[in-house]
Amino acid sequence: MLGPEHPETTTSISDLGNIYRARGKYAMAETLYTQTLEIRRRVLGAEHPSTLAAINNLAAVFGDQGKYAQAEALDRHAFELRSRVLGPDHPETLMSMSNLASDYSYERKYPQAEALFAQTLEAKRRITGSQSRHTLNTLSDVAFMYQREGKYALAESYAAELLAAWRHNLGAQSAVTMEAAADLALAQLSQRKFAESEPLAREAVEFNLKTQPDDWERFRAESLLGGSLAGQKKCAEAEPLLLEGYQGMQARKDLIAVPERYHLDRAREWLVELYNAWGKPDKAATWRN
Repeated sequence: MLGPEHPETTTSISDLGNIYRARGKYAMAETLYTQTLEIRRRVLGAEHPSTLAAINNLAAVFGDQGKYAQAEALDRHAFELRSRVLGPDHPETLMSMSNLASDYSYERKYPQAEALFAQTLEAKRRITGSQSRHTLNTLSDVAFMYQREGKYALAESYAAELLAAWRHNLGAQSAVTMEAAADLALAQLSQRKFAESEPLAREAVEFNLKTQPDDWERFRAESLLGGSLAGQKKCAEAEPLLLEGYQGMQARKDLIAVPERYHLDRAREWLVELYNAWGKPDKAATWRN
C-alpha cells in the first residue's frame, strides 16, 4: 500500500527484525536490519536519527553472532556521528559509547573497554542518574566484562550494586532482577563463595521454573545452583542440577547470543570440578574433553 521505502514500511521491517532477534533468530534479524539500513541511508541520509538507529540494531545483531569486528566498526561509526550531530552527552551518544565498549570487551581489548566503560558510566550517572535504566544497563555490561576478564571481585562489586538497584526499582519478581541475581551468584561462585552464591542461585531457579521454564536462563540458574552445592561437597545433590543445566543450555545453544555462551563453558567446567571432587576421574576426563 505504501511502497517498500515508506518510513512505516521500514519501521515494520525493523520491528520484525527485533522479534527475530528476541527469539534468537539472529541471521534472519541481520537480513532485515541490513535491508532497513540500506533503505534509510538512501532515503533519509547517513545522519538521520532513524538511520543511526538502524546502524545500532545491525551492530547489535553482529555482536550476538560473534561478528565482533563488524559490530565494532558500525558502533564506532555511530558513536562518531552521534557525537558530532547530537553532542557528547546525548543519551543516544552515550548508548553508542557503551555499545563500543562492549565490543572491545568481547574482542578481549580489555584496557580499551575498561577506559571507555568508565567514561560512559560516569557520564550516564551524571546525566541520567545512578538509578536510570541507561546507567544500570551499562553497569550490567561492566560486571560482565570483569567476569569474562577474570576480575571476579570487581564483577561482584558491580553485580551487587546492580542487583540492589533492580530489586528497588522492579522488585524481586522480575526477570531482569533475577538475571542480576544470577550474575551476582556467578561472580561469587567464581571466587568460591559457595554459601553466598547458593541462595541467589536457588532464588533464580525457582523464579525461572515458575515463569520461563523453557528459557535458557532457567538452565543457567540450575548450573549456578549445582556449582554452589558442589563447592560445598553436596555432590549427589549437585550432579542432576549441573547435568540438566548444561544439557538444557546446550540444546538451546543456537538461541543464546555468542557472548552469553560463556555461561555454557562455565557450566561444563563445574561438571569437571564436581567429578574431580567426587573421586570420579573418568567422568571428569570425559567432560574435560
